[in-house]
Amino acid sequence: MSSYKIIKDIGIIGLSQVLSSLGSFLLLPIITKNLGSYDYGIWAQISITVSLLSPVAVLGLSMGIIRFLSGEQDIQRIRETFYSVLCIVFSAGVIISTMLYFVSDILAQTIFGDPNASYFIKCGSFLVLLLAVDQIALFYFRIFQKITTFSILTILKSIGHLIVTIFLLYLGFGLLSIIISLILIQSALFIFSMYFIISDIGFSLPKFQGIEEILRYSLPLTPNSVIRWVTDSSDRYMVTYFMGLSAAGIYSASYGIGNLINFIIIPIQFILFPELSRLYNQGKHTEAAVYINRSLKYFLYAAIPATFGLSFLSTPLLVTITTPEFASGSNSIPFIAVSGLLAGVFQILINITHLVKRTKFNLFIQIFAASLNVVLNIMLIPSFGIVGAAIATFASYLLMVIICAQVSFKYLRPDIDWVFISKCVLSSIIMCSFLFFLNSDDLFSLVRNVTLGALIYIVSTLVLNSFNKEEQTMFKLAFEKIKQKV
Repeated sequence: MSSYKIIKDIGIIGLSQVLSSLGSFLLLPIITKNLGSYDYGIWAQISITVSLLSPVAVLGLSMGIIRFLSGEQDIQRIRETFYSVLCIVFSAGVIISTMLYFVSDILAQTIFGDPNASYFIKCGSFLVLLLAVDQIALFYFRIFQKITTFSILTILKSIGHLIVTIFLLYLGFGLLSIIISLILIQSALFIFSMYFIISDIGFSLPKFQGIEEILRYSLPLTPNSVIRWVTDSSDRYMVTYFMGLSAAGIYSASYGIGNLINFIIIPIQFILFPELSRLYNQGKHTEAAVYINRSLKYFLYAAIPATFGLSFLSTPLLVTITTPEFASGSNSIPFIAVSGLLAGVFQILINITHLVKRTKFNLFIQIFAASLNVVLNIMLIPSFGIVGAAIATFASYLLMVIICAQVSFKYLRPDIDWVFISKCVLSSIIMCSFLFFLNSDDLFSLVRNVTLGALIYIVSTLVLNSFNKEEQTMFKLAFEKIKQKV
């Protein structure tokens, strides 16, 4: 894949993620100001429960089809593999959604601490199935680099969820507004995705031919999603247990802001793994290492200033887009933001173990980090509250990155540019130094400061000559081609 194609695809996905994250960002104040911390805490618990169970329904097959179909040209094999995987995931989704529906009373009483939450859990149980099949459908566009289609669907999903939620809140549906909106939008997303897929490869009933090899690769990855959930989301359960649903709502709002870093890695990872699989399958291991190095470099170029900015503006951000009731969560945002940066580094490096098919290592590192996260949450939340939960997440991700780097670099070692990273940190400090003298008391001043901060950071990195001449030439050529296409 040419540098022009890589930059163009990452740019398209990046733009779609910016618009999608803007939709999510706008939805946060609407929900928190209409529901309050308690009801928002219930929704946060339902959301993380669904985020635990939907990857289980996927059975690791999303990564499996990427690994085995990347570069595949045989339409018949693509069609057979895709529909076989979709059928398996659909069946697993139905089973898990049904189980969640029938255990909702127990969950509401024990984990949520509110029997009245059972009704909302029952409604939300259908999301497990919808999120699982949607993931497989969307991964089709990822595998075959149909970036524009994927981006349009992603943007429409975010905008649709925002509009429908606002409309239902206006009609007085309360907490149900979010759940009903997601069910409607995810259903529409699946229908549109399947329309494009069937138009592309046709349709046939699956015969499950050759699915055994994909299952052998994918099934060991299934526990990873559960264990990764423990690291990412179990702290919300523990905050609820130790501090109640209101505290969980406050922490979830803070987590949503700090975790905006995650949107930076999505466009990179979207392009990265399919391309790495293609290069590695063709025996181009050196090119794969260079590709990982560049991906890590460009991710850090955006993630480092974002981490500094979110940390520096944490209090005005939280107060402005929510209510004063949520202000106590601002101290946790810096730890969550750094955790998001570390999570992005981990996602890039862990691709190496997928390439060499060492998926059992993934399970080991996830178990180790998740266990540490649980222990630290139990130790820190009673003493430090939601800040303790954020510290536990940070410590877990730091450990994951260290161990992952030590193991992955034995197989494929990218050349990490520490001088470049130092320049990004210095430029971020310069950016925050300017922002220190500016007020951030309202939404307008926040938008102004974020825009100004981004400009200061970019200028600082250019003055420090952060990119070498080869990269500067590559960017210029790529952008010239994009301008010609436009």
